[in-house]
Amino acid sequence: MRQRLIPLLAVAMASTALTGCGEKHSVVTHAPNELVYVHLGPEDGPWVNYQVQVSRQLNPGDFRNPAARGNREKVDPEDSSYVAGLTGPAVELKTDPENPINNEVFFGVFIAAYNENKQPMQSASIEDFEIRDSAYIEGEAGSEAHVFRPVTGVDPANPPNPFLYRQATIPAASSSSTGVQPLPNSPAANGTTQGELLLFKIPQINLENRPLTLHIKEPSGGHVTIDLDV
Repeated sequence: MRQRLIPLLAVAMASTALTGCGEKHSVVTHAPNELVYVHLGPEDGPWVNYQVQVSRQLNPGDFRNPAARGNREKVDPEDSSYVAGLTGPAVELKTDPENPINNEVFFGVFIAAYNENKQPMQSASIEDFEIRDSAYIEGEAGSEAHVFRPVTGVDPANPPNPFLYRQATIPAASSSSTGVQPLPNSPAANGTTQGELLLFKIPQINLENRPLTLHIKEPSGGHVTIDLDV
């Protein structure tokens, strides 16, 4: 896993900070790659800063087969933990026997959110995220086939495992640290990606329509995009 810059330094690199009294730094609403932080919120702030820690295809293997547990050829222990607790349609992948390139795969976006404000901030809800591939054209017939939304459990506010993304109150920043989601010492924060998982089901062929772009919206009208490093 590539090393990440600490939030305050990375934000300083991603946006031009102006030092004059009363002036404000430019707001980054599009990240051309996963290293750049974006600022989500009203035009004049306050903002929550988001960064994709990593995005990749997941391979949980035959995770629903108890006999496969412990057999690395049939199940990936790490990736199977990311889908643990999900049932029914949430984990059913569509297949096309005649053209396997159309088969759905699990695709994970591991994301972290940072609060540099002096008050707690609410992170985006799961409904505020979606991926669009490069074939998406606004308003065109069939465009919905190029939009993908996160998989959720029965109760989106309470995911069935601790790695899945959930809307949360991000602690306020202090003089020595930035408020972070996932919370310190949580399973997601201590995991290999240090981010919470947005889990998608995407046909293999759509992964070729690059860039895949993560869109995040919030009620104030804020809208940011991050090009994924697929």
